[in-house]
Amino acid sequence: MPDKNPTSLPFDSDEPAEHKLWAALSELPHGEPSDLLRRRFYSGLHEAGRRPWTQRLGQWLGLQAGGWVTAAACLLLGFGFAQVIDRPTAESLKLVAIEENMVRLQRELILDRLQDASASTRLKGVVDASEVVAHDPQVARALLDRAAQDASLSVRSAAIDALGSQLGSGEIGAELMRLLQGAQSPIVQLALVDLVLRNGDGEQIRQLQSLADSGELHPDLVRHVNNALRSQSI
Repeated sequence: MPDKNPTSLPFDSDEPAEHKLWAALSELPHGEPSDLLRRRFYSGLHEAGRRPWTQRLGQWLGLQAGGWVTAAACLLLGFGFAQVIDRPTAESLKLVAIEENMVRLQRELILDRLQDASASTRLKGVVDASEVVAHDPQVARALLDRAAQDASLSVRSAAIDALGSQLGSGEIGAELMRLLQGAQSPIVQLALVDLVLRNGDGEQIRQLQSLADSGELHPDLVRHVNNALRSQSI
């Protein structure tokens, strides 16, 4: 089989159009690119070969592709949200004012109930007051007044029980111990005795024991106190 005639093409082809196109291309000038064009070309190659900083940081953090972006976004969002919360704004100040008004209205409602003519309403006020007495001195003072002089023994007993957490506070604790010394009603005495047995400190327990020993308490309460203190000492 005869050999093909060599051609000027860098590939084998019998198409006359391809020979003509290649011959035309060979006649184009072969000028060297300018220095600026060279620098742009090599700079483009360099940038194309570099990984984006986001990918490098993700690999350094050990995160999967895309996953670290979500983590970083959450971190930035949380930081920004914290800044918004920490910065006093008109809305946050408005919320504080609303909360303060709610506390004030709740206090006024409790105080009104404690002064109501109906014993059942005053008793409801005592129940409500027991929930805020630990951090509201005004309510604590109103409860102490009910404990000392309410016409209903049930309200007095409930008010005494509600003041249990305040027995250790100086002024209110001293007032409650004075009430114990002067109480005539066995029901009021029982409420105060149980209050001291549950919440009293060493000095208050000694005062209670002294009242029991001197017969200033109802006889049944004397036995109650002695039995309770005896069981605590065992």
